[in-house]
Formats: sequence, structure tokens, C-alpha cells
Amino acid sequence: MLHEVTTAVRIAALAGTVCLAACDTVSVGNTGANTQTLCLTDYQQCIDPILHASINGSLGPLTCSASGCHNSTTGSGGGFKLFADPDPADPTFDQQILANFISAKAFANFNSPPDSKLLLEPLRGVFAISGTHTGGDIFPDTADACYVAIRDWISRRVTARDAPSCGGCTPPDVSTCGN
Repeated sequence: MLHEVTTAVRIAALAGTVCLAACDTVSVGNTGANTQTLCLTDYQQCIDPILHASINGSLGPLTCSASGCHNSTTGSGGGFKLFADPDPADPTFDQQILANFISAKAFANFNSPPDSKLLLEPLRGVFAISGTHTGGDIFPDTADACYVAIRDWISRRVTARDAPSCGGCTPPDVSTCGN
């Protein structure tokens, strides 16, 4: 029975991803003609690996997509959910990456990237809107390589998630990230 429920939850999450994919752009300013989003390729190359890496935070080495954190099926980390370690051999790989992208993008502040919940929650010394990050402080400061990579991704807005300018990010060395 539990397996059937877990499978149903995964199917619902993937179906939701397809529906949310249509909501991939946001209007910036007073005109609907100026729509912006973030690069999916840059997310896949530079940001998704950070969210699955073991980073030494204040509570020790943790991954964002761990089962008790932001895992899409077993995580308790609020609305930010991730499919853990998407496998390119999995037939649902593209959908999992897209779901992770949409989840991360939902916590991005397009008007002020440093004020993005995706960056503030795990930043040392910040008491975010919802309180402290249960997973502890992950980024010791705003110079952390993983913090910078995420901030830069949010700062590079484009008109389409697969714009020609996408694919230019440089993945950080995640072994240097964290406390």
C-alpha cells in the first residue's frame, strides 16, 4: 500500500511539473511584453549539482535533496522539493530536472537575487521569513562558491529558459562550499 501511495505521489508531482512548465515566465515591470525566466541548461549544469552535493554546513555534511530535507517524496522541507540525483538513464530524467528547476526558480527573487529565499534560508546569520533553516547554515557567507553560483544564475534572466545565451555558467567546485 505504501509503495502505491509513493508511486501516486510521484506521478502527481510529474503531472504537476507538466502543468507548471507552462508557467515558466514572469512579467517584470509594468508591461507583459517583457517576460523573463532563468536558464534551464545553466540550472542543470551548475545549480542542480549543488542541490545534490554533500556540503559541510553547520550541522555537518548534508545534501538539500536528502530524504529528510527537500526530497520530493520523503522530505519535510516545506514547499521546496527536489527529485534526488536525477539519473540521465531514467526515462523521466527530463521531467525530474524540469521539476527541480521550477522548484528552485520559485524561490528566486528576480528583482533582488540576493534576497532570494533559495539563498537566504541556508545563509549563516540570516533569520529568514519562516525562521531559521532547519538544515542549519549551509553558506558561511555571500562569498561561498555555491552561494555565488546560485546568485549568478538568478541574476542572468533570459526571455526563454532555452535561450541561445544559456549554457555559459561555470560549475563551482562544491568541495569548497559550506562551513
